[in-house]
Order: sequence, then structure tokens, then C-alpha cells
Amino acid sequence: MNLIDRYIAVSVLKGVLIVVLVLLGIVTFVEFVGQLEDIGASNYQLRDALTYVAFRIPRLIFLMLPAAALLGALLSLGNMAVHHELTVMRTSGVSRLRLLSSVGIAGFALAVIMALLGNSFAPSLDAYGRQLRAQAMLDESSLANARAIWLKEGDSIFSFRPGVDGLGFGGVYLFELDGDGMLEQVARADSAEIDNSERWLLANYAETTFGDAGIEASIQRSTVQEYDLSPELLGLSEVRHDLLSMASLKRYIAYLEENDLDSNRYWTAYWARMADIVSALLMTVLALPFVVGGLRSASTGARLVVGLVIGLGYYVTTRVLANGVEVFELDPFVVAWVPSLLLLLITGLALLRIR
Repeated sequence: MNLIDRYIAVSVLKGVLIVVLVLLGIVTFVEFVGQLEDIGASNYQLRDALTYVAFRIPRLIFLMLPAAALLGALLSLGNMAVHHELTVMRTSGVSRLRLLSSVGIAGFALAVIMALLGNSFAPSLDAYGRQLRAQAMLDESSLANARAIWLKEGDSIFSFRPGVDGLGFGGVYLFELDGDGMLEQVARADSAEIDNSERWLLANYAETTFGDAGIEASIQRSTVQEYDLSPELLGLSEVRHDLLSMASLKRYIAYLEENDLDSNRYWTAYWARMADIVSALLMTVLALPFVVGGLRSASTGARLVVGLVIGLGYYVTTRVLANGVEVFELDPFVVAWVPSLLLLLITGLALLRIR
């Protein structure tokens, strides 16, 4: 790496760092304000809220880094264009391919940071922070031991067991008793969510019923039940793909497939995380043709608007397609990589327009 490569790469990384710090300050403030109304509930105090927000920071950086890469690169390269530094480089014989490689060095560094955050660091800390928050908001009498939470509602007994990643809790077990206290039904779900009507949505639900006619077993991808339990238990009961490391995500997918359960949602999350890492590189490189081309003489505000539109467009597209996997039963690999392929196509066409 020579002087020009180092100068351009460092300038881009500095711009990205500034954007990340600004966005992180805004997002963490919003996160903290959102916790204020829960302070005082059970054992949840101000220190717990600050701890929770702090553990969320690596995950927030991972989510914002692709858009921040584009914004930071646009600002840095735009500033170099305004001061005619890029013009001097081009007239001195620096080719567009050379500029592309210099910017690509910064993009590759950001992709490495994304990989380090997304592989284990960010999801693990986020999962631990959520676990601490949920435990602080539950009464101490609800915590039976360190390995499971047992609760009873009428003739129903619930057990929330540790998740496959070792952080947070995963399987939800339900035991139904009859009027005489005899076991009538055993059920299990991989995760649980609460809808707007406060009904429990149980995913990958399997039940075994003991009756006079014999034993009956059934498996459903999802079912709806009504329980009068605290929503905060979801912080301990749900197997969330965004809280699993890449290795844990692969292990959980293998578990689902071995038990003939639906794994499309988690395959989508796995490939989407890989695509997000690649997108950090593509977003950084995409800034170059805009600055050298159409936005060469544009104001800082115009560059920010372009960066925000592209960044938000990428984010919305990925989320819409991810939801389409479950609704339309699309292929998770294709869905996860389509936004990145579109971004690659746009980047390639824009680079071809550089003169």
C-alpha cells in the first residue's frame, strides 16, 4: 500500500467513523429513552437500563455500518473532490482502477469489521444484555434456577429452557394437567411471540396428548394460544436469529432440519448476514462513481440525501424480501442475496460511467 492508497483509505475510514458516531449517538439515545418507562418495574433500575443499551451498541453498529459506509465514503471523497484532490490525482496519471482499489481497501476493512461483529461479538452481547434486562424485570420468585424458569398458570405449567447458543433461553415447554392433577398434554415450541391481542404465537409447535383412546402426537409450524403471562418472558423464551452467532445459527438450523421443522427463517437470516458483510464493501465502492461523476460539484447535503436514499432503500428491500420467505415460501439463499446483487449491478454500471 503506497501513500495514495493509504491516504484515500484512511480518509474514507475517518468519514465512516464520524458517521457511525453520529448515528450511534442518535440511536443509543432513542434506545435509552425507550427504557425510561420500564425503570422501576420489579428490579429494573437506571444502571440496568444503561447496561442494556451498552450491550446493544455492537449490534447497532453492525446494523448501521453498510449505510454508514456509503455516507462516510460520500462525505470523505466529496470533500476531496471539492478541494480538487481527486482531480490532481487523475491528472497525475492515477487511473480510475487505482482509485477504485484505494477505496476498496477501506471497504474491505469495513467488511472485516462487519464479519467480526456479526459472527459472534454483536449477537452474543446483545443476547446477554436482553437476558439481563428480562431477568431484572421478572420477580425473583419466578426464577426457579439458573438453568430454567418454571411458571404455573391454572392447570398449565411452563418451562423456559436454555437456548442452543448458551445465551438466553430457547425451548418453551408446556405441561397441561387435568382436574385430578394428572398429566394430560405435553407440548414444545421453539420460540414465542405476542401479537397485538396479547396472544402467544408459538413457532414449530409439537404436542403429545394422553387420552383414554391412546396417545396422539402432532406438529404444527405455528399455533396461537392465550396465556396470562408476562411479555417480558419473551426476552428469555424466544430463539431469535439476530441473537445467535453464525456458528450457533448453523447448529440451530441443523437441529431444525434433523427434526423436520421449518428452518427457512433462520437460513434467510444466515445468508442475509453474509450478504450484509459484503454490502459494506459494495456501499463503500459505490460512493466513488457518484463523487467523481454526477455528484462531483454537489453540496454536502445532496451527497447525504443520495446516501440516505440508497442506504434506506437497501435496508427496506432486505426486510421486505426477508418477510417474503415465510409468506410466499421463497428460496432463502436467493432472497438474502438479491439486494446485494442489485447493489453490485448498480455499482458496476456506475463505475463504467467514470471517465
